[in-house]
Amino acid sequence: MRAGPDTILRLIAIGMGGIAALMAAIELTDSATPPSGRAPATLEGDPLRAELMRCRAIKPEDLATDTVCQAAWAENRRPFFTPTREAGDGRDEE
Repeated sequence: MRAGPDTILRLIAIGMGGIAALMAAIELTDSATPPSGRAPATLEGDPLRAELMRCRAIKPEDLATDTVCQAAWAENRRPFFTPTREAGDGRDEE
């Protein structure tokens, strides 16, 4: 018995659907388990990181009045918004 083109295309479609379902199941299984090779961040050596973790748990309404959290977030953003000096730009280093 010889399979026609419709039958072959139908088998290919079923096979690809099965592969897609298998890959989705694997992806869902991987995302449900936390990565075991990554060590949790230590808060003992970095007081700024510990303060930011505390501030993440605060409600937005309370964050508006918490000056300690506002200062911690400002300190965290400072390295990204501070202009850097390039060597040989004519300014004296202080």
